[in-house]
Amino acid sequence: MNPFGVCDDTETGGAARAGKTTGEEAMNMQSSIRFMLVCAGLVTAGQASANKVEKLDLQDMQGYENAPVIDVYSTSGEQWDKVDTNKVTNFELGFDAECRFKGGSDYSAYQGNFYVPGFWNVGNEYPESEGKTIATASSIRSDLRWHGGQFLNFDPVEACNSELEKRLATQAGKSKYEWLKEGFVVNVPAAVQAGYELTCWGVTKISKFSGMDEATDFGAVNVRVNCLPSAQAGDKIPKPKPEVKKAKVVSPVKSVDFKLNTTDYQGKCPAPIKVDATITLNYPVEVKYRYVGDKGHKSPVFTLKKKDKGGTWGLAPWTRQVKPASPATKIALPGGKHKSDYQGWMQLEMISPLKKTWPRVNFKVSCHTPPPTVPGVLQTAPKPEPRTPKLQALPKPEPKMPVLEAAPKPQQKTQKLQTTPTPSPAAPARPGTLQQGEPGSPKPGIIAAPRQTEKAGGQDAPADQQPRPVAPIQIQQPSR
Repeated sequence: MNPFGVCDDTETGGAARAGKTTGEEAMNMQSSIRFMLVCAGLVTAGQASANKVEKLDLQDMQGYENAPVIDVYSTSGEQWDKVDTNKVTNFELGFDAECRFKGGSDYSAYQGNFYVPGFWNVGNEYPESEGKTIATASSIRSDLRWHGGQFLNFDPVEACNSELEKRLATQAGKSKYEWLKEGFVVNVPAAVQAGYELTCWGVTKISKFSGMDEATDFGAVNVRVNCLPSAQAGDKIPKPKPEVKKAKVVSPVKSVDFKLNTTDYQGKCPAPIKVDATITLNYPVEVKYRYVGDKGHKSPVFTLKKKDKGGTWGLAPWTRQVKPASPATKIALPGGKHKSDYQGWMQLEMISPLKKTWPRVNFKVSCHTPPPTVPGVLQTAPKPEPRTPKLQALPKPEPKMPVLEAAPKPQQKTQKLQTTPTPSPAAPARPGTLQQGEPGSPKPGIIAAPRQTEKAGGQDAPADQQPRPVAPIQIQQPSR
């Protein structure tokens, strides 16, 4: 090693290697030996003054707060295609460096070189490339300007267009031109690798070159790519068709009043369920409609002719006859009533000028014959007759025969006859008299008076035919 360039083979003229042995050559040999001893001393002194890189750490960037920013724009409005190389940006990385010997008061052993691939350093570099600030700095900073390069793994233009395709594929609702018009920012981690070369020179100026040491370290740099909005892309967005305001459509029907004559019918069946409906129109129009109900009930289609103006009009009457339910389905209730035999509904259905139905009206029917009513008298259900126990009739006592007396006649005396408990044999009947028990005979205890004959020809009967006076006879009943 001959750092100073004074210990060179040319000083000996190459005589030693040529093998000359003349006296002059011998003198030259002695001079060469003395020269070599001097060179050896210088080399030994250079090794004693050598410096060394003790530490060099260029840290990877964390986050995007201190990342350099690159602007990309579109010249056609179709995609991003150009980088703004005039934009100056700055960045900062953590840093730590140390040499074994820092140098003297008038001499610094530190020298550094900082670079970022794809960027030019354009100023405000810290720490300076030479000086003791390298030893005290905790970070490095610099102003940069993008210039690109063919050996880089990072392309700002490609970063914008790749992000555009990603958003079109994952976020529906926006076109390519709308994204280009709005623009966005893409954060690219570890886009480039920054480098720092540190040189620790020799301890003294004399040994500066003979005692130097060098080292290099790298750190990842994140980059923010600003994909700028494109005015050209905004001009290519299809203009929305002007909204055609539709005229407000007014319904021809303002309201409908739909009622039934009864919703709880009780009486003889079939039950007449009558419809009572009116319609209010906003303006003159012909209306076709019908009444519909449960179990497919439908009336004929009615037409309300067009009037001169809007207003309220009565609709056609309609009566639905609801037949009584089957006797097997009736449930008898007190008073001759039954549980509702039928439950149904009716509603109005419009056919034109629009198709529409109105709410249903429910009804129920109980079929039975109601009791007669008297005006002003509250009718009540008949009470069931109470059940009374049968009583056994007592034997009736035999009636006592009344005592009959014949009318008293003058000139005759009554003769009292007393009957005995034992009846005497009956006397022979006289001719012309009725015996007891025969038809037309008097009851027991009564003796009939003989009939008087009428005068023949208005004259008195003969004396032998005139009735004899009979004395009244009193008959006493035997005591029991």
